[in-house]
Amino acid sequence: MTELLSRPPRPPKGSRPRRPAHPPAAPTRSVTVVGVVAALRSAGLGILTVMVLVLVAWAGASDSGADASDAVATALQAWLVGHHAHLAVPGGELALVPLGLTLLPLFLLHTATMRAGRAAGIRGRTGVIALTASVTATYAVVATFVALLARTDAVQALPTSAFVGAAGVAALGSGSGAIRATGTWSGVTRRLPPLVRTALPAATAALATLMAGGALLAGGSLAVHHDQATLLVDGLDAGIGGGILLAALCLLYVPTAAVWGLAYVVGPGFAVGAGTSVSVGGTDLGAVPAFPLLAALPQEPGPAWAPLVLVVPLLAGVVAALLAHRSGAAAAGWRPLVETCAAAGGLVAAAVAVLTLLASGPAGPGRLFETGPTWWLVGPVAGLEVAAVMAAALWALRRRTA
Repeated sequence: MTELLSRPPRPPKGSRPRRPAHPPAAPTRSVTVVGVVAALRSAGLGILTVMVLVLVAWAGASDSGADASDAVATALQAWLVGHHAHLAVPGGELALVPLGLTLLPLFLLHTATMRAGRAAGIRGRTGVIALTASVTATYAVVATFVALLARTDAVQALPTSAFVGAAGVAALGSGSGAIRATGTWSGVTRRLPPLVRTALPAATAALATLMAGGALLAGGSLAVHHDQATLLVDGLDAGIGGGILLAALCLLYVPTAAVWGLAYVVGPGFAVGAGTSVSVGGTDLGAVPAFPLLAALPQEPGPAWAPLVLVVPLLAGVVAALLAHRSGAAAAGWRPLVETCAAAGGLVAAAVAVLTLLASGPAGPGRLFETGPTWWLVGPVAGLEVAAVMAAALWALRRRTA
């Protein structure tokens, strides 16, 4: 009898228990909090990776005379240089970025922000901006504190450059990660102006062709001059630990060398110190730092076959024209053809200018203050070459199919 009284009444036949109209939403985390955590995690992993490499090299170089605090400071300084921070050295500055090292924080920031965005459930432009701003601000502040800590008697990191450089890297890495977290990556291209959206595939292909040509030129030149590179390595007598660090440094500077090769195949070339020039028109060098990758530099006055490398921008323009022709972007008339070529050339010019800007900067004291390509010259020249060749190739393709 007691069990019957305590048992809840059965619902009438044919009726179903009501369910809540809206199931309770899964709790989401604060965008600001997850952004701060993502920035701290990215900075910590990046610093830890560089520090492990430097400490291993330091442990292997028992005769270097440097203590552990110097090795830690060197690791922090190397991490900052990867963000285009400037280091004040005796007689000058050092800010020539190993672009291979810059890829590390970009990857860490991208993946950490993407996970943070999914955990916070961000949606739309507001969520992307809020998360990117949180990550960027935190990361830039961390880099500033690292610059204040990474100081030795001989080398001092400049906090302002560390803040600006880290903010730029964080904005790019976290912004792309936040967009991916929303699942609307394809929507970004749809919001671009129609002309830019039409020219983007052709410009991307042209830029990839230029980068491939620059990388092949740099790698081929280093292979030809491998004996000189070997002599430079032997002359440095870095030992086991120093050899590990030197090999890692050369690998990290390979993307930078590829951008220098791009500047060469485009025409204007680059400098390895004030008053020097390495271009298609000739080579004028003085004393060059004893860095193995620089063994790839051509000998004065330059090789006789140097003008042949101009075939690379020609090929880039033809590839861009083929893509534009296949998509029918310039089939409606002369005006769309000219506009598409101009837009593709402008995109290439902007991208090359950014790459050459990142791959240039002071590389030490004295005349090494001017090192690398001149971004405001190489970028426009590359864009004009691609646009002109692309227009000519499209005109030929139109006449052939007419």
